[in-house]
Amino acid sequence: MDFLSNNFITDFFVMVLKGVYGLFHDYSVTIIIVTVLVRLLMLPADLRQKNSARKMAQIQPMIESLKKRYANNPQQLQKKQQELFKKEGVKPLSGCLPLLITMPIFFAFFGAMRVLAAEQTMGLLLNAKHLGEAAYNLPQWLWVHNFWQPDSMLSPVMPSASELISFLQTNAAAVTPQSLHMMAHADILNFSVTNGLQIGSGYADLTSAILKYNHLADAAGNVLYTNGWFILPLLAGASLFVQQKLTMAQNPQAAGNSTFMLWFFPLFSVWICATANTAFSLYWLFANLYALGQTVVLNWIYKRRDAKEKRVVTEEAT
Repeated sequence: MDFLSNNFITDFFVMVLKGVYGLFHDYSVTIIIVTVLVRLLMLPADLRQKNSARKMAQIQPMIESLKKRYANNPQQLQKKQQELFKKEGVKPLSGCLPLLITMPIFFAFFGAMRVLAAEQTMGLLLNAKHLGEAAYNLPQWLWVHNFWQPDSMLSPVMPSASELISFLQTNAAAVTPQSLHMMAHADILNFSVTNGLQIGSGYADLTSAILKYNHLADAAGNVLYTNGWFILPLLAGASLFVQQKLTMAQNPQAAGNSTFMLWFFPLFSVWICATANTAFSLYWLFANLYALGQTVVLNWIYKRRDAKEKRVVTEEAT
């Protein structure tokens, strides 16, 4: 399944993120800007999906009537439904288009953040090794001590030896042979035919020095803080839940069949954001907040439009 987060779309987002970062020199700002731009590009598909969902909700009573009338004749029911869809201009499959676009982008962003995390983590270690205290500053973001580690009370500020090896192996495509050679020369990594890739003896001392410099460990090297407080994962899950709830409120007939999805996707968001780096959690939170804001605005517009049409019909009737 690695191809979902390691493909040409991932490479494109890495290139775009680095380009925007060159303008703002802040990856949190970069991620928010790129997220909003991507969502704006998806706006036409979102509007088509919203209109299709509204039309489907409006003809739902007629669909239920057809189901009762042709309960014993599935073929005729399907034919009558297709005729109804054609008459009302409803395209049921058009509602799937935003999902077909969103999911590849979701995985591509996930892969892009892994690539950037691999590059930034290796860069931090190598700079700290060669430049000393001048390069010990961690990429902090608000309450998160290391932007490239998860916002979680279960995550360390610097990856442990086993986590770093697993991280590098998972993101092998983003790790160049030159980088591995430099890390081996700095005694951060070593490689043998029998044991494979291993942590070098200098890694523990280097990470301890970085933590002490950033006041995250005491003089004896005891770690005082974890990397985050689990805030971004919870906000990502909550924002997605509210956004889905508002969407389903516009189509009560379909909402009854979507209770599982209403809870599954927010919980999935919490889990993946708690295990991914903070950069990805920030992307997913702002993608959800944008979708939530868009839903609120569109619902307000449609409500005013419906009220206006109802008022016109009433005036014409009188």
